[in-house]
Amino acid sequence: MAKKLTQEELLEKIHQKLSDINTNMLKVFWIVAIFAFLYFGLMLHLLNK
Repeated sequence: MAKKLTQEELLEKIHQKLSDINTNMLKVFWIVAIFAFLYFGLMLHLLNK
C-alpha cells in the first residue's frame, strides 16, 4: 500500500512539473508571437514606403 502511495505522489509531482513546463512554454510562445507580429508589421511598413 505504501508503494502505491509513493507512486501516486511521484505521478503528482511529475504532473505538476509538466504543468509548469506547459505554462512556461505558452508564455514563450506568446512572447515570440508578439515579436513576430511586430517584425512582420515593420517589414510591411518598410516595404510600402
